[in-house]
Amino acid sequence: MSYHLLCFDYDGTAADGGHFPSQRVCEAVTAAQVRGVRVVLATGRSFGAAYRYAEALGLHDAVITYQGAIVKEMHPPHATLVREVLPLEPLAEFLTLVEARDLDLSLYGEEEYYITAQRRSPEFHRRWFGPPCHRVASYADALRALRAKGDAPIKGLMIVEPGEGEPLAAELHAIFQDRLTVLRSHELFTEVTSPNASKGDAMAFLAARYGIPQAETLAVGDSDNDISMIRWAGLGVAMGNAAPEVIAAADCVAPSVTQDGLAAVIEEFVLRNGRG
Repeated sequence: MSYHLLCFDYDGTAADGGHFPSQRVCEAVTAAQVRGVRVVLATGRSFGAAYRYAEALGLHDAVITYQGAIVKEMHPPHATLVREVLPLEPLAEFLTLVEARDLDLSLYGEEEYYITAQRRSPEFHRRWFGPPCHRVASYADALRALRAKGDAPIKGLMIVEPGEGEPLAAELHAIFQDRLTVLRSHELFTEVTSPNASKGDAMAFLAARYGIPQAETLAVGDSDNDISMIRWAGLGVAMGNAAPEVIAAADCVAPSVTQDGLAAVIEEFVLRNGRG
């Protein structure tokens, strides 16, 4: 099988811990694009935060951001192809819960986010989040600030301690069910997005836009937020460092991110067409 659309996650897949990709990964991505493969970064980060990594990888197609809620063209003027905002009624209920539980929430507009308390260092926020951060007295103030700028809430991200994310995600999923999508993007992050947004939906949109059959698509990821695209793709690959749920959803497992597993996938299934 020849694959003509490749979508992959960044953190834990293309690179680890917010670092830039290795030379081997960059060379494999370049070789895939030379062969005419559409290569798309699919991340929970904002477009502004993801752009430097996409640029380092040499990508020139679209970028899937905010877990699929925002899809933009890589080339200027970076046209927005998909935009799914958080629905206001369940969002209001969610924000009430966040404030009652004193959760460490960042509420995102398209290219900036709002917090009510600085609980992590500025360096932590710069490394993981990228867009401008604004501190406000309440999330109601954040909503007003977004409206004043003609923006809307796209994503909520809660910073948790290791081991806290899974029970929190399960609790929120039980409360909001199909009214909000709740997922874990990292051991430190539990996120909420529109129920109409996912990496899988964004990948399906791009495949249709590019005229590529589902069977000729390939997805690679490591976290819960990657499961939708791994299940949708013609070939879904979990990284060796992936969560058990991701491995269970995948067709096969690659080496870990520290072993350049993404490059190994591209070399095997794109450059050698699975011929070993």
